[in-house]
Amino acid sequence: MPKTSRLSPLACFSLMAAFASVASLAPVQAADPVPVIFDTDMANDCDDAGALAVLNALADNGEATILAVVTNRKDSGNASAAATDAINTWYGRPDVPIGTDKDGAKVPPGRPSAYTAALRDEFPNDAKPDDAMPDALAVYRQTLAAQPDGSVVICSVGALSNLEDLLRSGPDEFSPLSGKELIQTKVKQTVIMGGGFPRTARGETNLKLDAPAAVAVTNEWPGDILWQGYEVGYALITGPSLQATPKENPVRRAFELRDYHGTPSLEIGKPSHDQAAVLAAVRGPQPELWSVEKDGRVVIDSDGQSEWREDWKKRHSYLKIKGHPSQLAQVISGLMSQAPKKP
Repeated sequence: MPKTSRLSPLACFSLMAAFASVASLAPVQAADPVPVIFDTDMANDCDDAGALAVLNALADNGEATILAVVTNRKDSGNASAAATDAINTWYGRPDVPIGTDKDGAKVPPGRPSAYTAALRDEFPNDAKPDDAMPDALAVYRQTLAAQPDGSVVICSVGALSNLEDLLRSGPDEFSPLSGKELIQTKVKQTVIMGGGFPRTARGETNLKLDAPAAVAVTNEWPGDILWQGYEVGYALITGPSLQATPKENPVRRAFELRDYHGTPSLEIGKPSHDQAAVLAAVRGPQPELWSVEKDGRVVIDSDGQSEWREDWKKRHSYLKIKGHPSQLAQVISGLMSQAPKKP
């Protein structure tokens, strides 16, 4: 009889891991693409650029539809909309509506962006300066009003100023509904990258950017909120996979220009807070990647500190990484570096 070769236990484990990696990178085909409004502070960190790359890749895979992108922090270079448009244009979506938050008093500009001006100047786009773009609230209301009831997923990865503005808004030319009614009618789920869970020892950046808005949204939002805390993205280092993409890729350029610990993020990577939130918003909490804490509520104070409490239930839940973070990081890396399917 011919001899039968056997794999060692280590080889078997390696082979199983390889199959698992391939499976985790495969597109998750839903019955219909998830309609997404992406609310981003596209200026300071390049994980916002990476998140928009993930969202476009998921749209290319037939998993998402990008309804609109709104920015929620004033970019001192006035170029957050242009950077957003450059990325969408790279992926063949130059006509995605973009709105900007004009209320710099609520969310003052941070330090000059390492990459937004470069993306504006070096890559094709036709966006106007931020202060001349449509207002984020108008884009929100017009976009939501045009969608089927209970269909839209909002993914917010910065200050919650736009969400509070939407919550407080009244009827207008786009809809006779108040903001609260519009959210109740049109929004299926809201995914927020912010805070830290089960609690933070100090205020988290996205919540501190506009702490009153964070408190208002947490307490008054009339729908399901899935929270992703700072601790999730901090464990997910991505970026070097973009080195294999063309230099014409504006997301690659953003990671090249934004340093992490004094070295370009393109070389050593950086935490992937926003990319993970987009992935969860579109694919949902895939059980092989995430666990979800439910049956409680998020509490945020005026300093931007967050805590998960189980004293009573609200329509809140928060994400935790299941298994080793490298599995989730590999999924994100694959989507970030996926070649565009331009028309």
